[in-house]
Amino acid sequence: MTHGHQEPDAADRGLALKALSLLRRVGAATHEWHRTNLNEGFTVNQALVLHHLVIHGDATPSGLSEWMHITRGSVTPTIKRLEDLGLLTRRADEEDGRKQWLSATAEAHEIAPEVEETVLRPVLQEFRTWTPEELRGFTAALEKLLAGPVFGGRA
Repeated sequence: MTHGHQEPDAADRGLALKALSLLRRVGAATHEWHRTNLNEGFTVNQALVLHHLVIHGDATPSGLSEWMHITRGSVTPTIKRLEDLGLLTRRADEEDGRKQWLSATAEAHEIAPEVEETVLRPVLQEFRTWTPEELRGFTAALEKLLAGPVFGGRA
């Protein structure tokens, strides 16, 4: 026993270590895929922000960072780049001038399907054989893991 938590038995510990190893492999593969596909013009984060704004409508930077499960500081350069490209606009909240809303421009709506096809489709294809139940279970397991203190305590 350590700090009131029960240690897993040897078999469970082995599975947990295998899961950690696989997560590391997924992270490394994702990073490598992202790095080698930047020549397509858009990063995964940029494609996700475009997708969200086009499909779901206006959002705040904080709302986007929550949806993407990244920090506000991590989403800021993505927003700035898309703004520089003329793909999103900002406007101050009418009730709270410190709060900003982001909107997709007409050009963003035009190019979003192509960006999604180029940047996101290859990853989405990896899930094509998964059932909705499998994907829900996988997502729930990842959210449970990310809720733990080692992974930032937020899902």
